[in-house]
Amino acid sequence: MELLISILHDILGFKRFPRDAKLLIISSIVMSFTQGYMFVDFSIYLSQVGYNTYLIGIVLSVPTFLGALFMIPMGHLSDMYGRKRFILMARLFSFIGATIYFLTYNLILIIIAGIFQGIAFANASSSYNALMAEKTTPQDRNLIFASNSFLSGMAQAAGMFYGSIPPIIGHIYHLDVFTSYRVLFLTSIIGLLISTLLILRVKEDYSGNRKGNMKFFDLFHFPEKSKGTIIKLSVLGMIGLGAGIIVRLFSLWFYLKFHVNVDVLGPIFSVSQIVTAFASITTPSIARKIGEIRTIVFTEALSVIILITMPFLPYYYLAGIFLIVRNFLMNMSGPIMTSFTMSIIPEDERARGSAIIQFFDSLPRSFGPYIGGFFMSLGYIDLPFYFTGTLYSISIGLFYLFFRNVKIPK
Repeated sequence: MELLISILHDILGFKRFPRDAKLLIISSIVMSFTQGYMFVDFSIYLSQVGYNTYLIGIVLSVPTFLGALFMIPMGHLSDMYGRKRFILMARLFSFIGATIYFLTYNLILIIIAGIFQGIAFANASSSYNALMAEKTTPQDRNLIFASNSFLSGMAQAAGMFYGSIPPIIGHIYHLDVFTSYRVLFLTSIIGLLISTLLILRVKEDYSGNRKGNMKFFDLFHFPEKSKGTIIKLSVLGMIGLGAGIIVRLFSLWFYLKFHVNVDVLGPIFSVSQIVTAFASITTPSIARKIGEIRTIVFTEALSVIILITMPFLPYYYLAGIFLIVRNFLMNMSGPIMTSFTMSIIPEDERARGSAIIQFFDSLPRSFGPYIGGFFMSLGYIDLPFYFTGTLYSISIGLFYLFFRNVKIPK
C-alpha cells in the first residue's frame, strides 16, 4: 500500500494531499477498475448467455432504481451518524452481489444481486463525496476531486481493457461463456476486499448531526439551508434519464449494430476512458479562466452534437472515435460539477444534498436501460440516441439558466 502511494506521490501533486484523501482516492481506483469491465462486458455477457435486450434492460435498471430509492434516507442517516460506516456497508452489499454473479447466471439470482448492488450504491454514493469533501479545503477541493477523477478514470480504462479477456481465454481453453467471464467476477470480489481494507484506515472527523425525535418520514425531507439549490439541481435528472437510455447500453449497441465482441470493444472503451481521465485534470485550469458554469455547459453541449451523429456512421471504428470524443467532452466536467455542488451546500447537509442530487439523477436513469432495451428489442437500435440528445440539451440549458450567476463560497 505504501509503495502504491509512493508511486503516486509525483502525480498531480498527490504528495501534498492529506493522508485520508489519498486512501479514499486509492479505494476509488480499485473500485473503478472493476467498474470498467462491468460497464463494457456485463450487457454483452447477458446477451451471450441467452437473455434478450428487453430482459437485459430490466436487469440493468434494477440496481439503479433501488439505489435511487434508498439514496435519500441513506444520505440523511449518513449526515446523522457519519459517512465511513455507510461506505463500509456498501462494500459488504457489493461483495454479496459480486459473489452471486460469480456463482450463477440464473435470471432471478442476477436480479437479487442487482438489488444488493443498488443498496450498495445508495450507501456509498452520497457518503463518499461528503467524506472526501471533509478531507479537502476550498482551495484544494477542485484539484483533489479532479485528481480522483483522473486516477479513477485511468483505473476504469485499465478495467475496460481487462474486460477483453473472457473471449480470449474462452477460445484458448475452450471454455463456455459463463466460465470464461467468471474471472471478471472473481476480480470484483478481490477488489472489494482491498477497497474495504483501505476505507477501514480512514479516520473520520465528522461525528454526525443527530436530531432528537426524528421520525421515519423525516429521512426523506430536503435539507433546510440548501433546499432551493437542490431543487434547481434536479434538472440533472434529464441527463440521468438520457444516460440510462443509451450510455449504459453503448457496448450492447456496438455489439448489435456492428457485431463486434468485447475483445474489440474493451480496447475502444479503454482508450475512451484514458482520454476522458486526462481531460478531467485540465478542467480546473479551464474553470479558473472561464468559470465553473461555463466550463460545464460548454463541454457538455459539444458532446451532445457528437452523440446525435453517431448512428449515421457506417463503421465501428468511426463510431469508436466519435464515442471517444463524446466521452471526453461529456465527462471532463464531472469533477468540476462535483466540486461545485459540494461547495454550494453547507457541510452538515452535504451527504443529504449529494444523496438527493444523485436521486434526481439515478431514479430516471434507472428507467433508461429498460426504455433503451425496449426500443432495441423492436429493432430501433438508433432511436435512444435522439431521445438522449434531446434530454441532454434541455438539461444543459436549464442548468445554465439557474446557475450562471452563482459564486462559489471561498
